[in-house]
Amino acid sequence: MTAATEPACLELALADYPGMNPFVLDWMAGKVPSALLPRAAGEKVPKADEGASAELREALIESNQRWGLFVRDEVERWASGESVAIIAGQQVGFAGGPLYTLAKIATLIKLKKQFEAEGKRATIFFWLATEDHDFDEAATLSIPIPNDKQHDLVHIAVRHAVDSKAMVGPQPVPEPLIAELLAQLNIPRPSWLREGITFRDSFAELIAAAFDEKIVLVDALLPELRRAGATLFEQIAMRSDEVQNALVARSNALARAGYVPQVVARDGDPYTLFFRIDGKGNRELMTPPFDIGDPATISTSALTRPLLQDFVFRPAVFVGGPAEVAYYAQIAPLHELLGVPLPRVALRGHALVAPKRVTRAFTRYALEPREVFTNADAILAQREPEAVARVRALSEEAKRDLIARIEQIGDIALPAEHALARAINRSIGHIEYHFNKLTERAIRGFVRKDRERYEAARDLISTFYPDRHVQDRVVAWIPFWLRYGNDFIERFIDEAEPDSAQFKIVGL
Repeated sequence: MTAATEPACLELALADYPGMNPFVLDWMAGKVPSALLPRAAGEKVPKADEGASAELREALIESNQRWGLFVRDEVERWASGESVAIIAGQQVGFAGGPLYTLAKIATLIKLKKQFEAEGKRATIFFWLATEDHDFDEAATLSIPIPNDKQHDLVHIAVRHAVDSKAMVGPQPVPEPLIAELLAQLNIPRPSWLREGITFRDSFAELIAAAFDEKIVLVDALLPELRRAGATLFEQIAMRSDEVQNALVARSNALARAGYVPQVVARDGDPYTLFFRIDGKGNRELMTPPFDIGDPATISTSALTRPLLQDFVFRPAVFVGGPAEVAYYAQIAPLHELLGVPLPRVALRGHALVAPKRVTRAFTRYALEPREVFTNADAILAQREPEAVARVRALSEEAKRDLIARIEQIGDIALPAEHALARAINRSIGHIEYHFNKLTERAIRGFVRKDRERYEAARDLISTFYPDRHVQDRVVAWIPFWLRYGNDFIERFIDEAEPDSAQFKIVGL
């Protein structure tokens, strides 16, 4: 196949994506009752409230301007009801985090284009989960470093010495983390990694630099955002028993349907709904009865964060990964209970990427894309089915014959030597072990006889399934952007498919 006729990308069924949430697979296939989580694309599109808080509008405009994003027109159109909100979010991971962060933003941009093609206006919001306190997760990055044979994955990380409840967003990015990334990528220090910059500002400024599209970034720690959610917080506090009962009922319904709820409460403990932010920037768990007090000090949990988002922004569409889709199935009853419009939930696009020299191996060696989620020996063993089967048959035949002869020796000798039985059993065990080892060694020989194909398979696996993790969940997108520039971003947007039952392998 020539370069001109190479496919732009390879498509695989989402069911072939390792570890895909079973609920999401069934939901995408239309097998989940709409009562658990509707999928209707034609439902009424909710709009932002007329006259959205001037305080919140200005806070959004000013915070984005500090990051180099000038979004006044987008915010004003949304606030006046002239455009609908479409939204996704992510933790503010170091250097932009893994590929799936990019996939969420690309999916939002693709959705906006679809809205515009239908003559509708949409405003993109991206929620920055600055209140998360998992420092180790935010301060870890895995980048692909190609060598002569395959892609090695280099892990860059800085660990907290002790467990901390301090929120990650406002913390400065550690200098050793920055130095290691710059050394690995061999790049000059960019402004979004300047000395003393916080995880929040670094993430936001990188997004501003990478995307031409107008995106309104939402800092989860904006006091104005919390104040906009004050009424919701008070409702949850006053009706906390009803909220807990609704969560228990929905979790039981999911379990009866054969699914594992995304959040499982400990026996006897209620579901976590709120944290309090103290004066030192730590999140402390709140327990009922709740005293909301100053709403700017309230931090939402995984279950109440989507409610705050949907209450304030009234999104037409929420874009999430598999876990976030499953969250919505668990909290959907709370939307009705609290009078918060439920957005249409859309699965983010799933795409894996690599240079074309890597993806060409699929065609050159007749390798199936789904095979990269196994191992090189397993892939190539299938290319020698007759020889492998013959070796296995001969091995089994030889084992049976030799074991039969040993048993005959036992029948003859046991009357004279009663202690021989244990030695016979031990000998049979050794024989089976060594025959199995010999068989597997012979099979590996078949597998490796085509060394070039074997190396290509290893290259594909190390690229798309490094350390037995799917690429988009662990590998950073920043090296691809630095290498391919805006073409990479545009290509990713083109290939991002909202709500698709397929995922893609994209050659760059």
